[in-house]
Amino acid sequence: MTYEEFENLARLYVVGALDEDETLDFQTARAEFGERADACIRECRNLNAMFALSLCPQKPHPETRKRLVEMVRMMREHSGHN
Repeated sequence: MTYEEFENLARLYVVGALDEDETLDFQTARAEFGERADACIRECRNLNAMFALSLCPQKPHPETRKRLVEMVRMMREHSGHN
């Protein structure tokens, strides 16, 4: 595996998208490329975390909130709490 191939797989590795065989090949290449590979994986993890933090959470639909409140209310009634 070339280092460029390793870099491409590293992106998939950090999100858990490699199958078992790809993971084994990736781990072999990781050992071969040493610290350079570990630095690449760290960078991919950092980029993945920044991407996740950049996503704007959406407010739930008002109907969803209404159903949730009703479910909680019903659970409390059944458990004897008011």
